[in-house]
Amino acid sequence: MKKIYFFICANILIFNLLQAQIKIGAGGGIHQASIAEKNNLQGWDLNYKNYFSPSTGFHAGVFAEIPIDKKGNFAVLPSLQYTNKGRKFARSYDSTKSFNSDTSSILSSWKTSYVELPVNLIYKLPITQKVNFIIGAGGYVSYLLNGKTSYDIYNASGEHQSYNDKLAYGDQVKTYNKIDYGINAVAGLDFNDRILFTINYSKGLADFYKADYDASFKHQTIGATAVVWLTKSKTAKTKAAAQDSDGDGVPDKIDQCSGESGTVASNGCPDKDSDGIPDKEDKCPDVAGLNKYGGCPAPDKDKDGVPDDEDKCPDIAGSAKYAGCEIPDTDKDGVNDEEDSCPGIVGLPKYNGCPAPDTDKDGINDDEDKCPSKPGTKDNKGCPVIEKNMVDEINKAAKNILFDVNSDNIKATSYPALDRIADIMLNNTALKLDIEGHTDNTGSIRHNQVLSGKRALAIKMYLVKKGVSHERMTASGFGSEHPIADNNTEAGRAKNRRVAFKVTY
Repeated sequence: MKKIYFFICANILIFNLLQAQIKIGAGGGIHQASIAEKNNLQGWDLNYKNYFSPSTGFHAGVFAEIPIDKKGNFAVLPSLQYTNKGRKFARSYDSTKSFNSDTSSILSSWKTSYVELPVNLIYKLPITQKVNFIIGAGGYVSYLLNGKTSYDIYNASGEHQSYNDKLAYGDQVKTYNKIDYGINAVAGLDFNDRILFTINYSKGLADFYKADYDASFKHQTIGATAVVWLTKSKTAKTKAAAQDSDGDGVPDKIDQCSGESGTVASNGCPDKDSDGIPDKEDKCPDVAGLNKYGGCPAPDKDKDGVPDDEDKCPDIAGSAKYAGCEIPDTDKDGVNDEEDSCPGIVGLPKYNGCPAPDTDKDGINDDEDKCPSKPGTKDNKGCPVIEKNMVDEINKAAKNILFDVNSDNIKATSYPALDRIADIMLNNTALKLDIEGHTDNTGSIRHNQVLSGKRALAIKMYLVKKGVSHERMTASGFGSEHPIADNNTEAGRAKNRRVAFKVTY
């Protein structure tokens, strides 16, 4: 795993060096180092753990920045540094309770020194033209140079003893591992591509020390670093070559109005209407126009958005699709061809320019056909002609329908006539039947009106029971409003007391 890590880092460095994108610098800083120790020692938390504290160290070395995208926003930030890590221990004892009655305090430190190679992938977010915010993360691998522990023991009388132990490398207890590795995180600011300031954090992933008890030891650091870049990257040189003092996006060397903020299209000169013609040459500086018209818009008499020099119908508002002319209407039916489903046949707007349909193909369109699904005749408004013998048979049946006096109760003698009407309706399902009830002028108008309506409704309900749909029939009472004979004679009044049927489609 370690060999692969070094191989990847080396290839990135070599490739980018060949591309001349690398930026070199020197720097260093201070940090607080600590050791994350986990063990199963009895009394560890009470007697030892809380008496350890971080130790202050420093790091210094050479740094590089290698852009990995064209804009230079992403980069690899490797460095080769000297760094020291470790921790401190300090504890005072009450000699009356101490296991060693003459010991009053112990001070100790554990220090290790490494050559370290951190490699971080960073992202540069521009804050201003000269300041970038830096954030990144990565890993590190380090090689141990030396490690030692020191002890200062003071007794109650003030006597002092000092010990220094250099620990060996190897696989035995109380030895160090030569190689350590872990992860990094950085965040900071890059000023004018010259000075880099970062806050750093690192955490070891490997145990760097083997104790004579069951435990793990991993380094941790947090600190600050300042780097002075000794060379500018190719990206920085490109930025310098593209210096833009007025900040209009046009480099000074090609800006025809240096010192005045303009646009790229107008070569750095002001152009309020953004038509690419500098205001000093634009006859219409507040309205976008064309060079051929001195910066003014092309004339458009009919205001249809198509300039007159391209408009085939300059006096009639149209559309660009038809070169400034109106959308054509080939069949002249008032529906333009784009909306006309039948552009070659005169039609109606409600049918998208097509003629009104004729569902039953009887030559009468559905808009005028009262029977659009059944072929009929023009004289009968599109409905079939009802056969005369059918009408005669229904009228004949109507004459045989009788009611009890002053009642809507149908007499039993009327049933055969009503059954015949029901048969006719069931055999001709397209027919509709209007049932009208009439009376003579005997009695009050209101009474006659109600009685005639009840009689018409009684006939309808009889036919419904025989299977005729109620939706095909209407029942109306007209009282004495429509006499067919003289109400001044008994014979005339008898004729006026009647039920009439009208058959339609």
